[in-house]
Amino acid sequence: MLGKRSRQITQSELYARCINRFGGTAVYDGGYGDAGQLAELCDALLLSGGGDIHPSYYGKHLTGLDTSVDQQRDEREWELLQQFCERKKPVLGICRGIQVIDVFFGGTLFRHLGTAHVHDTTIHTVVTSEGGRLRSLFGETLPVNSYHHQAIRTLGAGLHVTAVSDADGVIEAIEHDSLPVMAVQWHPERMVESICRDTEADMGPLFAAFLTECMGKET
Repeated sequence: MLGKRSRQITQSELYARCINRFGGTAVYDGGYGDAGQLAELCDALLLSGGGDIHPSYYGKHLTGLDTSVDQQRDEREWELLQQFCERKKPVLGICRGIQVIDVFFGGTLFRHLGTAHVHDTTIHTVVTSEGGRLRSLFGETLPVNSYHHQAIRTLGAGLHVTAVSDADGVIEAIEHDSLPVMAVQWHPERMVESICRDTEADMGPLFAAFLTECMGKET
């Protein structure tokens, strides 16, 4: 069923199905074990959607604006991101993932968007940046789903913007200048043909490009 009320599937299943569709095998990290060893064994890292990052990571204190904070997850994802970046392995951030990446590189977040209604369980349009990978994959504009109330405020070191919301200019996608790191604020795993389709845009090419990069081939 196409539309923002398309059928619900467990998020972890969606990520795995999208990775599998384009030739990869998803390995779920339960939050334990040596992050460095995992980074050695795996070809890439996907940082998935979820709750808010603890604001201490960007110099703030907890308030009622932060929801579903999980410090154990924050610590684990921070460690994993560090290990994969040190090895220059591909990283794809999704929703919460884009925020983790931005803060990891020294950026900050809006605690609660003044235009949150534009982004809370909606469909809206993003405008891609010329020269970015998203422009080459999807063209100048595309409709995306939206399930967030926080967003990037200031960019971390080495990051550049590759898409913004046409409604309010909120940063919707980023890439790193020298590392194989990219991220989107929407949920592409809910926008893949025959898996789950929140919008008419098909995010299959995004996962295909990510998996191609994982296998060390040119995209």
